[in-house]
Amino acid sequence: MAKEDFGMNLFCKSFTKIKKTDFMCTPFTLESYDSFAFTSANAVQYFLENIDKKLLAKKNIFSLQGATREELLLKELVPNIIAPNVDELGKLIKWKKEELNIQKILHPIGNLTLPDLRYVVIGSGMTYQDINVYHTELNPIPVDAIPFKAILFFSPSAIDSFSMANRFSSDRVYVCIGNTTFTRLQYYTDTHNAVIAKKPTPEAMIMALSKKMRYD
Repeated sequence: MAKEDFGMNLFCKSFTKIKKTDFMCTPFTLESYDSFAFTSANAVQYFLENIDKKLLAKKNIFSLQGATREELLLKELVPNIIAPNVDELGKLIKWKKEELNIQKILHPIGNLTLPDLRYVVIGSGMTYQDINVYHTELNPIPVDAIPFKAILFFSPSAIDSFSMANRFSSDRVYVCIGNTTFTRLQYYTDTHNAVIAKKPTPEAMIMALSKKMRYD
């Protein structure tokens, strides 16, 4: 799509490595939760590999937009609440607490998942528990020698990994998949040349990049 629609050549580099973790979650444990929150496609994939998805059929399902929601739909699970980022997801869960009778939430996560959702849920008087279902390892790859005009970051951990082998340059445009990733970018560089995608999808990121380069 990038090349055909916008005249861009797109190169993919994996700055992180994802590994499944061993975890235990019995049907009895699952039954004790009325709601399940998913904030990454990896969490959906690895969590549902170990359990019978039918056990979630009558539960509340909360999800981020984009790849996370798409992965749930592939598993035939339709989210009750969908949000563009974790902050908005937490606000919607709090707002829908009485309507959906949300009392106890299980949140499948990775080892680098930030605790933002935990704070909102607990602060709103609900019970929160996370379960680590995958492990993210940083995979620094030097790319400074390649004259990229822009770099798209899909996670905060990808930015951390990039910084270990490369420098940030004001000559490049940086596109972030969401607010959390953008916040991490601010730790490393001036973000005057960075943009946030309107939706957490690769298509939206390329659209944001195209608009940035067209009007700058």
